[in-house]
Amino acid sequence: MTVLLAAQALISLTLLVSGLAKLSDRTATADAMLSLRLPARSLHPAAATALPLAEIVLALAVWIPVPGLQGVLAAATLLLMLAYLVIIARALTFGEAVTCSCFGTLGSPTVSRTTLGRNILLVVLAALALGSAASGTTAQALRAEAPSTLALLLALSLAVLLTALTLGGSRRPAPEGGTPADQATGDDPALPSDLPADAAAMDAELDYQRSSTPYGMLRMAGQEPITLKTLTRERAALLIWVQPGCGPCERVLSSVPGWLEEIGDVITIRTLFRVPPEELPASVLERAGETAAQDIDRNLMDVFRARHSPSAVLLGADGMLAGGPVRGGNDVIRFVEEIIEQLAEARETGDLPAV
Repeated sequence: MTVLLAAQALISLTLLVSGLAKLSDRTATADAMLSLRLPARSLHPAAATALPLAEIVLALAVWIPVPGLQGVLAAATLLLMLAYLVIIARALTFGEAVTCSCFGTLGSPTVSRTTLGRNILLVVLAALALGSAASGTTAQALRAEAPSTLALLLALSLAVLLTALTLGGSRRPAPEGGTPADQATGDDPALPSDLPADAAAMDAELDYQRSSTPYGMLRMAGQEPITLKTLTRERAALLIWVQPGCGPCERVLSSVPGWLEEIGDVITIRTLFRVPPEELPASVLERAGETAAQDIDRNLMDVFRARHSPSAVLLGADGMLAGGPVRGGNDVIRFVEEIIEQLAEARETGDLPAV
């Protein structure tokens, strides 16, 4: 009986933590659905709201001592765990690493064999919990042995909390779209080292002292590599680092065609990938189009310390850094929207010709 109750307690705690974490960052959950290539993309925002609520309900309502209700909820939990297992197993067959945000901002976001192993364990726990609920063991324990059952739940909860605090204190949180490999460098991805870490302070500093555009090279499809100096010889350039399989990158990529229409006549846009444009999936090239370029040997990523995807930086035509770098899907989108607004104001005042 103790083993079955422990299984139910562990699966409930997992669902509760997962649901609360997802609920606190629904955008990350929707991004994860994109990364995992789940169907019905238009429904992802609604699913990102409904899924955490469902997990919380399954975690708590199963402890109502009604055998029939417990059996139904435990069966639903097992089906959910099986669905998660299939989704993760499928993601491991993709050609690139995938971020899943299975526990919101908690835990490693990158899908790996460890993730698969964890989900297999969750399926086993959910199956044991279903056996406990279907046999009436859970309801019986709650009715007849409430104090000992409560003590077991409390002990397991404290163990999970202690583990979370221990793990949480030993590693830095990854920025949106980042990976554990990025954290391993120990570097602060904000550029450059002589600029303040605070975003507002950095912007203020850039108003007074702009850095020179460093040396770096990129390559467009079917072309020879060119330097940043050549790229910005006639006009400013917006560099955007993206990685297929990253949810926030998907949002940024989907915005690129619109940005081209808005500012493509004034600013050169280049979406930077680690592989040659010729090797990119059709779904990526559809959106990146003529902006797709290879960050050769990640030289630009290193020189700008843009080690997280997505990131962006604006280079001026005067050979100076004009803005950024910024990182994370939301910040990159806001960054480009601000550039669009500034150019629109310049057109209104006559500083730039109208489109």
